[in-house]
Amino acid sequence: MLSEQQVNQFETFGFLLLRELFSADEMVWLRRELDDVLAAQVGKATPPNFRSVSPVIEHGSNLIDLPEDDRIYQPMEQLMGSGFVWGGSEGVSGSFNETHDHQWHSDRGGQIDLQYRRIKIMIYLQSMRKDTGALRVIPGSHHASLHRLLLPLQGQKKQTCPDAYGVEGHDLPCATLEVDPGDVVVFDHYLFHAVYGKQEMRRYIALKFAAKPETEVHYEALREHRQDAPLLHDSLRHSERPRMRGMVEGLLRWEKQLG
Repeated sequence: MLSEQQVNQFETFGFLLLRELFSADEMVWLRRELDDVLAAQVGKATPPNFRSVSPVIEHGSNLIDLPEDDRIYQPMEQLMGSGFVWGGSEGVSGSFNETHDHQWHSDRGGQIDLQYRRIKIMIYLQSMRKDTGALRVIPGSHHASLHRLLLPLQGQKKQTCPDAYGVEGHDLPCATLEVDPGDVVVFDHYLFHAVYGKQEMRRYIALKFAAKPETEVHYEALREHRQDAPLLHDSLRHSERPRMRGMVEGLLRWEKQLG
């Protein structure tokens, strides 16, 4: 469970860094599970040593337990309320580009007017420091006023940040979330973030969640990012596990209503 202060921090700044959420033994099986899923993927890695799979938890023998784990489920319920829905998962190893940087951006840039909460959880499988792949965030950039000012960063080119603010991306004022195995980062999907100096074998598992979709506009926002009901894996669509069932019912209800 999150403390009142942690909830306040997330509401104000848009992120949390939860230390030692998973044990050393748990990290061993998480690495093994991700490696097994990635190894089963067909095709050549592009660029070399980069692998990515989405969804990922449906394909690991134990990964499917993660969203229902108290350490994940309860904080999501606190931050989004009852009826929150599953938003998908991904597993990544390596860097998707040769620069090993991911320029400043928001995963849900420009959709802030919806005021519809969506959250991403990052479980890193090795230590990350400021210049070796740690997530950098701009605190409070999930709030509409600051978010709109930062939309020029959505170009995500090396020159985007210098053109907008006169500094290189790695010098932009921010908070750096340095982690060790077992630590977990929770951040609002509207938050502007970046990564610099990715390690060749940078590995993580990401879990995504969204508040209960109350309107068709909410559901369309999920659909835009391939988080709607048709993309649900059969193992989740037909799950009888109470918590997982609760996380997909809201999606299935809109699927039925909208056809």
